[in-house]
Amino acid sequence: MRRFALFGAVLLVLAAVYVAAWRIQPSQPSARPAPPPTAAVTSVTRSCPPPAPNTGQAHIALTSMPSGPAAAKSGTGTVALTAVPPTPPASKRAVSTRSVTVSAPGALMTVTAPAAAGLGGTAVAATGPMAAGFEAEQSDTSGMGVVACTHPGSDMWFVGTGTDDGAPRVRLYLMNTGDLPASVTVAILTDAGLQSGLSAGITVAPHQFAAENIAPLVHGSVALALHVQTSSGQVAAAVWESGSSSGAWLPQAAGPATRLVIPGLTVASSAARLFVTVPGSTHARVKVIAFTAQGKFPQFGSVPVDAPDSATSSFPLTSLGASAAGLQLTSTVPIVAGVLVPGHGIGSFTTAVAPVTEQGVVAGNPATRGLTVGLVLTAPAATARATITVIGAGSASATAGGQQVTTVKAGHTLAVTVPRSPGARQPFAVVITPLAGSGPIYAARVVTTGAGGLSAPVASLLPVPSALTVITLSPVRNTYSAVLP
Repeated sequence: MRRFALFGAVLLVLAAVYVAAWRIQPSQPSARPAPPPTAAVTSVTRSCPPPAPNTGQAHIALTSMPSGPAAAKSGTGTVALTAVPPTPPASKRAVSTRSVTVSAPGALMTVTAPAAAGLGGTAVAATGPMAAGFEAEQSDTSGMGVVACTHPGSDMWFVGTGTDDGAPRVRLYLMNTGDLPASVTVAILTDAGLQSGLSAGITVAPHQFAAENIAPLVHGSVALALHVQTSSGQVAAAVWESGSSSGAWLPQAAGPATRLVIPGLTVASSAARLFVTVPGSTHARVKVIAFTAQGKFPQFGSVPVDAPDSATSSFPLTSLGASAAGLQLTSTVPIVAGVLVPGHGIGSFTTAVAPVTEQGVVAGNPATRGLTVGLVLTAPAATARATITVIGAGSASATAGGQQVTTVKAGHTLAVTVPRSPGARQPFAVVITPLAGSGPIYAARVVTTGAGGLSAPVASLLPVPSALTVITLSPVRNTYSAVLP
């Protein structure tokens, strides 16, 4: 009996300890964590390169597509375009500025670049309501956007073909729209490895641009990548590649990562070429999946391809057939990648990009007879749904082409022809807006020339960037960094 009494006492003590611990445990919050703070976009700065050689004076297509709370704000937005002369200036003439005042954001405008033909780039500054959902591109005389005007930065990548495989001329433009000098280094990686031709730094004066002829430094190459970095200041970079007749701009690529998605391969992609750059000192094993209208298919068989370290490799994409596609690359080490799609002249380039968030905008789209404008949309992970809106020129013709809702099945790519408004022959903008619950969607705008619609030869490719009206702020965390030496 004494043993049972002792055992009962122990149980009572344990029960008392459990009850006490239960009563003093911290309470669990019942509400969901608060969403991260956001801030409205009220100022945007972009830089457009000088016009490509022998193309005449550049034009700038620009638009603002506010959405959500930003769309409810009234007022006048302003876009100022300022010429960016070369270093040293080729002329003593005063730098010209053209200001565009927009009474109602949501319309397309195309203006002539303020610099004389071939003499400079363009700094584009949007403020107020015009900054929300802003997009700007350098365009040709038809209104077709040929290269995006990019944000100044300190780390940029470009991937393209080499001088011995379609691009005997390669030119790099570095634009500094800031108030302080920028110190720039450029690393060149070809199929022969890391090149040392631009080992010295480049200083770009404030509010000027510098141009570098890259071709002599990559003689004999079949693939190349340029890594542009700044140790002080910021620049916007652009790369032009050309052959005997015409050329194309390289879109700025996403930074090194182990998983990349490249949208925009058209039905002419059976002769396309994939470029893979490995920046590090370890070679990469890369698995490539193509998402087509029929589903996903592995490229290069079931075995990953090997890409050497500190170099850029070229791989023919001969197994795609006549199908629009997007590529997903999965690598053992971080890589940078792009694709050359055959077409007019040297062809057109697309590259790895981020999925469209909030909305994606392409400002410059031509309405010229004989040209077809389309979107190549890829949904690698889950079914994606988005609206496609056509915006006409001038505030009175917004949404002139109406809207259409498009669904892209998971693991598929869909090519969509964008209809212009009936009878209209004016350039227009295209807006892609993912719907609530949509999976990630990657997009590229394609323009083809001649009969056959989107099956015709490619004249232009532009990966579609996100045009944000709000930005997500980093969460505030406790840190001792403010008091540490």
